[in-house]
Amino acid sequence: MLMHRILFEIGGIQIFSYGAMISLGILVAAIALYREAPREGINPDHTLEAIIVGAVSGLIGARLLYAALHWEQFSGRPLTILFARFEGLSFYGAFIGGVIALYFWGRWRKINFFKMVDLFAPYLALGYAFGRIGCFLNGCCYGKISDVPWAMPAAMVDDLLRHPVQLYAAAGGVLIFLILKLLRKVRPFAGFNLLALSAFYGMLRFTTEFYRDEPVVWLGLTLAQLFSFLLTLFSLAAIITVMLLGAGTKHKKTRALEQKK
Repeated sequence: MLMHRILFEIGGIQIFSYGAMISLGILVAAIALYREAPREGINPDHTLEAIIVGAVSGLIGARLLYAALHWEQFSGRPLTILFARFEGLSFYGAFIGGVIALYFWGRWRKINFFKMVDLFAPYLALGYAFGRIGCFLNGCCYGKISDVPWAMPAAMVDDLLRHPVQLYAAAGGVLIFLILKLLRKVRPFAGFNLLALSAFYGMLRFTTEFYRDEPVVWLGLTLAQLFSFLLTLFSLAAIITVMLLGAGTKHKKTRALEQKK
């Protein structure tokens, strides 16, 4: 695989591709969100603060969930959980940790949580794409053995040709980013983009897992696929429920106005 685990070295300090791509994703998101925030009626400085809160909490959540799912690696040396070097992370852990932290941060700052996450949602998908490119360069999260013309060897494992599933996931992340950018202009309620992101990502992860070299746990599905399936169902159900409740409320208001006339 086209692996460049270490991008370059400065004064004896090695810059790893995985961490560099995650950092680049955060930087791109920060610049874009700072520029777009005023259009949504949000203080740009608050977006930078939210990015710091979300990024730090997301990295902690990503590391903790990864450690929980791979406890056999840490049971004898639990302190190594604290030294991730941007490796051994779970996107679901980052997503959950970041969202929870932003919710409580928003309450403390008295900022509308749903309005903020609608602004952030597309860039979380874009950041995911950057992260998966980092996985590709790092040689981790590799795919199954394949004979497709674009198959590549996973140097960290063996020299067998495999699906470049990291690039599939990165392309999916970019597509979700573009869709959410369009949906944000016509979203039917605050918080819609967060639920749409959850649904789209659940579908993407469920699909790409078929090409990843991961152990199955039930009905031929991996643990990530089972969680992704449930996340997608929950997100779609939440969207439908909120829209139906909103339609019902609107109908009641219309009837009330007609009766007054």
